[in-house]
Amino acid sequence: QEGGGEAPHGKLGWAIDEDFGSIEKLIKKMNAEGAALQGSGWVWLALDKEAKRLSVETTPNQDPLVTKGSNLHPLLGIDVWEHAYYLQYKNVRPDYLTNIWKVVNWKYAGEEYEKVLA
Repeated sequence: QEGGGEAPHGKLGWAIDEDFGSIEKLIKKMNAEGAALQGSGWVWLALDKEAKRLSVETTPNQDPLVTKGSNLHPLLGIDVWEHAYYLQYKNVRPDYLTNIWKVVNWKYAGEEYEKVLA
């Protein structure tokens, strides 16, 4: 996919640096929260439309991000249900989370970020 695996740049890249310190710190936070999620669910990079800040959120099962607040807009969702990684990673969710960043489409996330703030 075009934009997959490339580091975020532009306005989203700057916002990540501002809100998390660096892309590496964001990835570490999302990996930790995704690995700690009990059972099935999602870990999200969200834009708080009111505060105009990024946040990391988790939701259980199939719950969408909106259940955490209508002010949160999803920029990136990582499926941590076992079906997303079991065939390749068995039950080693942390390995899946480490490798998912190689295919994340930051270009799309950046476009979505700019669209919401426009």
